[in-house]
Amino acid sequence: MLRFSPNANRAHSIAWHEWSDAAFERAQNESKPVLLFLAAFWCRYCQRMDEEAFSDAEVIALLNAYFISLRVDYAQRPDVDARYNLNGWPTLAFMAPHGQLLAAVNYLPADQLKELLIDVYIGYQQREEELGAAEQTPAEQAAPVRLSDGELAANLAKISDSIMALADRTHGGYDRGQKFIHPQVNEFLLGRYRATKDRQYLDQVCLTLERMRAGALYDAEAGAYFRTASNPDWSHPHREKLLAEEAGLLANCLSVFRLSRRGEFRRMAEEIIEYLDGKLLDPASGAFFGCEDFLRRESGASGGDFFTIIDRCIYVEANAVAAAAYLDAAVLLDESSYRDRALAVMDFLLQHCRGDAGGMCHFFDGKPQVRGLLQDQAHMGIALVDAYKATGADRYLDDAKRLAEFILVELKNSAGGFYDILAQETAALGGRLTLIELNGAAATFFCRLSHAARDARYRDGARHALGAFAGDFESYGIHAAPFGIALQTFLIP
Repeated sequence: MLRFSPNANRAHSIAWHEWSDAAFERAQNESKPVLLFLAAFWCRYCQRMDEEAFSDAEVIALLNAYFISLRVDYAQRPDVDARYNLNGWPTLAFMAPHGQLLAAVNYLPADQLKELLIDVYIGYQQREEELGAAEQTPAEQAAPVRLSDGELAANLAKISDSIMALADRTHGGYDRGQKFIHPQVNEFLLGRYRATKDRQYLDQVCLTLERMRAGALYDAEAGAYFRTASNPDWSHPHREKLLAEEAGLLANCLSVFRLSRRGEFRRMAEEIIEYLDGKLLDPASGAFFGCEDFLRRESGASGGDFFTIIDRCIYVEANAVAAAAYLDAAVLLDESSYRDRALAVMDFLLQHCRGDAGGMCHFFDGKPQVRGLLQDQAHMGIALVDAYKATGADRYLDDAKRLAEFILVELKNSAGGFYDILAQETAALGGRLTLIELNGAAATFFCRLSHAARDARYRDGARHALGAFAGDFESYGIHAAPFGIALQTFLIP
């Protein structure tokens, strides 16, 4: 499903293709380089590309004549994003027909894009024979096979130290520049507090949530929280709200309320639920839409400074995180309707978002799309275990076991860890990746399932995921937090 800026533009005049092997086959048959436009639904600079550069008559003519143009939304294809994202959106990646990367840039105005298109095409023509002879060969990653519990504990300490080194003790959050919500970092530190009783971890999360709620990141008019802020003090927010971040933040608020019994964190949780139910809930399916974006109105237009648009795709991973948080809220806040909401989400995902050959798909836009990504299997599995614990219904546990078997059979890297995509999906992607965040989620799922099902085989699956990464975790920064959560779950049941 191709999506364009909601403002006036001519970007649809470009002969766009969705990401597919067929598009690369056409590039090979026509001896044309490929342009990948990697965008985000809510990204203002992506929208400007549509309105300006991709509406320029010469750019349209150059792309239609000399390139095969692909258009990908990062939320719909995180596997493509993991391989080609150049430090944010939009990313414009130029490739040879067999997938070799020729160049990559971020936002460009029309004049600069025209120059680059000409340079890339001429450069490709000069190297066409060489590039055609050197087809891209998938590179499967090697990794350690097994680590002892002592080595895993050492890795946990390294991740804890590297994340606390990034903690902003003045404004909350992590790092000293642009601020993001980072709910998994908060959850990791809360786990460290539960395990060690060291107040620095809980205090950092409390400070983060307090400053977010008191600052401009919180939308005092409509509720909930914007995705990011430009400044360390949470000022100058980027006005978009994503289900995944809101659901993760809901889980943070519930955890802190459970630990501290401070009423402000209960209120934060209730505010987020009110926003999700009122703005992102799809009454037809019972699941949640992907995000809300805020666009500034043209000067002189009536109706306030902004209008909003909703990404109406239903993303499996984000909905699974939301369902798990609602199940927790039902118990902690003593509200049975939250449990009903969570189970409705789970039932929709199970009925409408599974592939014919097994495994969860990534999103639903009238039909299930993009089967077998590790992130969806892992997060759906965690939510299924939570649903089993909340209801005692064996069907949720049985479905969790099916997903675990799918991961073990279809995504296992024999050298260590689990791959991000299915083997049959690699033709245009250039091989499978073993990624630390996704293996953290998988390991957490296996640990939780092993406990619920009383089956040590799933704990072995967790160890396999955790053994794929060792050594220096500082380079991963905050992205090691999901892996740290899994280490804690494995070592401290």
